[in-house]
Amino acid sequence: MKRIFFRINLKLAVLSLMGIWLSSCKTVYYPTTNNSPMLNNNGEFQASGIIGTGNFELQTAYAITDNIGVMLNGSYFNGTREIEINNEKSEIKEIHNLIEAGAGYFNTFGRLGKLEIFAGGGVGKVPANFRGIDHFYDGTQTSRMTKLFIQPSVGLGTDFVDFSGGIRISTVNISRAMRLFAEPELTVKLGYKSVRLVASIGLALPMNNINTWSDELLSWDFNPVIIGLGVQLNLGRKYEKR
Repeated sequence: MKRIFFRINLKLAVLSLMGIWLSSCKTVYYPTTNNSPMLNNNGEFQASGIIGTGNFELQTAYAITDNIGVMLNGSYFNGTREIEINNEKSEIKEIHNLIEAGAGYFNTFGRLGKLEIFAGGGVGKVPANFRGIDHFYDGTQTSRMTKLFIQPSVGLGTDFVDFSGGIRISTVNISRAMRLFAEPELTVKLGYKSVRLVASIGLALPMNNINTWSDELLSWDFNPVIIGLGVQLNLGRKYEKR
């Protein structure tokens, strides 16, 4: 048992170091944590503030019926780093932002089981700091990012805990270079009724490395690790069995 835990912790440490290493390079795409609301009933509203891997995230979800929900999410990252411009080192500020919306279906099964599938899309801006173009980049150029996703999840819910596991399939298009990602993730919410702690862990696994519009390799990098920790406010959930 100790060996199993050691191996798990070692793998998590390696993945975290990979995320830190890529963050220090030309990382353009920072995957956000999955908004997996595990809604329960009509009128339920959730709002979460999350510190994620390279982002501050605000996630919301609302059940407009007993089976249909909508979500609105946003993320923001503001960091400074040093680059070399005309043989001189300069400190620049880089900003990443994304806003996305989605809608989906949810239901319950058994006593505690829940399932959901959401789909949507978003737009944002990222630094235009791609591989091979250092001599053009001075920290002021940005590039538009568009994103589409579909996200099925299953889980369970009680008065004290919501747990879900799922996979988000995302297409991310930056500067006409599109990458397809599989982003599996586990999310747990602990607390009582209206206030809960939220923790997520997952991976961003690229499913292609070729520019959709040409046969060249993509010129932008991504962070492969998804980690988030935050607080959720949940209003309007009915805790009695439906």
